[in-house]
Amino acid sequence: MKNFTKRLGALTLTAGMITGLTACGASGKAQTGSSSSSGSGSGSTKASVSEIHVGNVNPLSGDSALYGNDQSRGFGMAIEEINAAGGVNGAKIVLDDYDDQGDAQKAAQGAQKFADDDSYYAIIGSSLSNCTLAMTPITDDAGIVEMVISSSSPSLHGCSDYFFRMAVQDDQVGPQMAKALIEKGYKTVTVLYPSNDYGNNLDKNLESYAKSNGLTVLDSIAYNSTDQDFTAICTSVKNEAPEAVALCGTVQDSSLLINQLKAAGVDAFLMGGTSLYNSKALEIAGSNMEGVGCISVYISSNPDEKVQNFVSKYNEQYGETPDAFAALAYDEAYVFAEACRKAMDDNGGKLTREGIMKALKGTNYAGVTGTVTFDDSNEWVRDYLVLEVKDNKFQLAS
Repeated sequence: MKNFTKRLGALTLTAGMITGLTACGASGKAQTGSSSSSGSGSGSTKASVSEIHVGNVNPLSGDSALYGNDQSRGFGMAIEEINAAGGVNGAKIVLDDYDDQGDAQKAAQGAQKFADDDSYYAIIGSSLSNCTLAMTPITDDAGIVEMVISSSSPSLHGCSDYFFRMAVQDDQVGPQMAKALIEKGYKTVTVLYPSNDYGNNLDKNLESYAKSNGLTVLDSIAYNSTDQDFTAICTSVKNEAPEAVALCGTVQDSSLLINQLKAAGVDAFLMGGTSLYNSKALEIAGSNMEGVGCISVYISSNPDEKVQNFVSKYNEQYGETPDAFAALAYDEAYVFAEACRKAMDDNGGKLTREGIMKALKGTNYAGVTGTVTFDDSNEWVRDYLVLEVKDNKFQLAS
């Protein structure tokens, strides 16, 4: 099948650079991603398999390839580190790609392919909620873990014991955007959103929070996610004269809107969602990004040592600063590896899909995006950061 390729994490990094999978074990303390040795470790149970295959179903081409490729890079870099340090109890993690091209039907086909093959122990992806919604009935029926870092639809909440979400969530991002505007003292906002599940959910939850907390929504304007010309929208926004504009789209359409809103003379504070924290926004919007705000779960300028180690390695390997999707995927790989180690240790070295699922429920891993734990619905509930662009760089808002 032409959209199925196989990748084995290259053993390019030395073990001294790698982080711990076995340092804390079942002690309940947070595992850290940058401070101790990794791999099989002394006292670990020897794996009964030589390779742990993970299926990666994501958009690796097409309009949404940015998100899928960032996830593949972050996860792939982490497994390079893990494998270079001896793997998980001696077993290497292998990531096999399936390009869903942002199409739900193709995503379902990819999920079915991996689910039907007993050599696969988990699936990551997809990056898009519509694709993931098509996959979860398949992964649930097969009893194979599915982990996501960017499918944010509320419809996925509690959908399966085997579904684990480290993603930002629409019902949290919208309110966080509104909260940030309120805390900055703004009283009125116009909301711009793509007419798809992602945009509709952000708009609905943002408006609900705004109306309950004193932020007046002057207008809520939908557009097609493939639109390039937003002249009519910009004219409407200028005439409404809101104090702030909430951008609920992807990095591509939000960046285009920023350029066109500024060109139209709209004098309002612009606030984006989590997708806007991306170097592509700086490339597309350039100097128009100055003073623009957004929400994120991570920032690359965090002085924490493990964050800066990750940023440095990623930049060296890929020639760019990692965004939140890459950082979440990097942590996702370590969370998965630690769950595999625990599942093996609890089962005499034998690894099973069910064992990984049970181990993931007890996750307590301190990574570059924060300490990962899952609630009873397998959701990572966490705080968000408010960022602003200053001197062409994303920084924590003051």
